[in-house]
Amino acid sequence: MTQALPRGWTSASLNTLGTWLGGGTPSKANPAYWQNGTVEWVSPKDMKRLLIDSAQDQITKKALKESATNLVPANSVLMVTRSGILAHTFPVGINTVDVAINQDLKAWTSLGAVSPTYAAYFLKARGQHILRECSKDGTTVSSIDFDRLSAYPVAVAPANEQRRVVSKIDELFSRIDEGEQALKRVEKLVERYRQSVLKAAVTGELTRGWREARKRAGESVESGEALFAHILKARRAAWERAELAKLKDKGNPPTDDRWKQRYTAPQPPNTTGLPELPEGWVWTSLDMIADVTGGITVDAKRSGSDCESVPYLRVANVQRGYLNLSEIKSLLAPKSRIDALKLRPGDILFNEGGDLDKLGRGWIWEGQIPVCIHQNHVFRARLVLPGPWPKLVSWYANEMGRAFFIDKGKQTTNLASISLTKLKALPVPMMSETEAAEIESRVSAALAAIEHHNSDIRSASVSASALRQSILKAAFSGQLVPQDPKDEPAAKLLERIAAGRMQATPAPRPRKKKTA
Repeated sequence: MTQALPRGWTSASLNTLGTWLGGGTPSKANPAYWQNGTVEWVSPKDMKRLLIDSAQDQITKKALKESATNLVPANSVLMVTRSGILAHTFPVGINTVDVAINQDLKAWTSLGAVSPTYAAYFLKARGQHILRECSKDGTTVSSIDFDRLSAYPVAVAPANEQRRVVSKIDELFSRIDEGEQALKRVEKLVERYRQSVLKAAVTGELTRGWREARKRAGESVESGEALFAHILKARRAAWERAELAKLKDKGNPPTDDRWKQRYTAPQPPNTTGLPELPEGWVWTSLDMIADVTGGITVDAKRSGSDCESVPYLRVANVQRGYLNLSEIKSLLAPKSRIDALKLRPGDILFNEGGDLDKLGRGWIWEGQIPVCIHQNHVFRARLVLPGPWPKLVSWYANEMGRAFFIDKGKQTTNLASISLTKLKALPVPMMSETEAAEIESRVSAALAAIEHHNSDIRSASVSASALRQSILKAAFSGQLVPQDPKDEPAAKLLERIAAGRMQATPAPRPRKKKTA
């Protein structure tokens, strides 16, 4: 250890203090190794808590006998030694039952000088130092060098003090756990409130009082039929402007109105099972209120002087209720298509594929990048009516529309997707521009308050994590519990255990000399 140890403590490597077991993965091709398994088979995905009493997978005793995995006795310390998580965290756990482990873990069993819980807490306290000192360089997947890990020094306290240390850590961590559970309850309440606000917004409940006050004041309320006609008129006008521009670009300006006959009227929404809307509201389809289109296919073979490198949005960039622009990639796109694909502020984005519950998730483009397009797995909806509707449409799609996407989505073995045609059929409630602006203002204020609460919750969670590390640091520097001079020094404890091991280990038999 680089720092001075408290009186009565000593330092010894993990190798000196215990024995090791590795693991392996029984062949997935052999059903006899996995069907009706009774042995918990621990892998990195199970290492999310201190006490490991079960795993997501189980293997049979036959697999235990015939594969590279081993049965790890209960009360051993499990450590992840190969996983992407090692880029920032060193997972440690204690198996409370006998388990098998896969090849990405190592199991350490104490010889008695330190308790498993003491050792696990120590390794958690030194987690970041272990990652710095024991990580392998140049590996594709983050890995721990076993030789360096097994030689890692442990600060060994006297046995009685170990028990006091563990008891105090358990006590303090239990209090932190209670606080974190309270934070999770608050977080759920805040999320429930957020969902109720959005539901009230897109069903008209949020502005019920606002509408009634306007009615009492004698202000007129636009009828649903008038709003419906206004939307269809705006849609046709938008199509005619775009179509006329295309004809002129091609050098074929029309000489009469026959080209207008190519207009395809949108299909009305299927309102079966949908709630009744307030007066002045109307159910539309996304196709009725927006130009909905797909994006460009990513093609690594695309090249040439007629192409230009431009930033583009992928599925990973389009999240539910926000855009993650931390990593924007670029692709070569035909110059002739860039202008048509270029995103404009107010465009609503929807994901075409992913897990079934993530279909249709999305948010609004606000012009964060001057020139940016979208790939074919991200749909774009450009509303025909200018105004405050983009957020309302996106809020509705992300919350109330989720059932529609799950119902209409197509599920394959590893992926779910929704077609452009079905996305266009998404039912969307519409209201007057005045009421839409009122809803946007109220929801934006509520979401800002919710984000403030969530920020406080995140800050408290970070503080709880930092407090745990402070407790562990104090514990293994001798500052958490008082030392007792009557305790047997740790060095003597190690000597006794070493002597006992020597007596218990039979002397090796001399080799027989080979006869000529």
